[in-house]
Amino acid sequence: MKTESRRSLLAKVHIAAKALGLDDETYRDMLEALTGKRSAGKITEKQLVLVLAAMRKRGWNDEDPRPARKKPAPRATPGCAPLLSKIGALLADSGRPWAYAVSMAKHMNYSERLEWAKPEQLRGIIAALTKDAQRRAKREASQAAQEVTA
Repeated sequence: MKTESRRSLLAKVHIAAKALGLDDETYRDMLEALTGKRSAGKITEKQLVLVLAAMRKRGWNDEDPRPARKKPAPRATPGCAPLLSKIGALLADSGRPWAYAVSMAKHMNYSERLEWAKPEQLRGIIAALTKDAQRRAKREASQAAQEVTA
């Protein structure tokens, strides 16, 4: 197994400190308590690994250090707000992003943007998302039934 480079470990220490919301003084106090030095640049690779382990104990997760950016919901025209809200709820239930509804609109030859879609077009997207939810529920029910019989 290949060990991480010193540079990579230093970067992770700084990312973890930022993710944990440590101010500079608290960060340096923690470094000093763990390694005897107040600068991550002056500690060994072994000590960097120790510092990272301590940060993991404090709740830092290095599996995905950068949270994914989510696009905001489209702005609604006055008559379409309830329809966009319904689309948002259906997307949230299925765990899908707004981009999924936008691609549906394009596939259905509607507007390039949901903000520009007409109410009847938004109702079409709602119908498609509802049918998709029913298909998923049916598929999950059949899989659960197969697991029970197996």
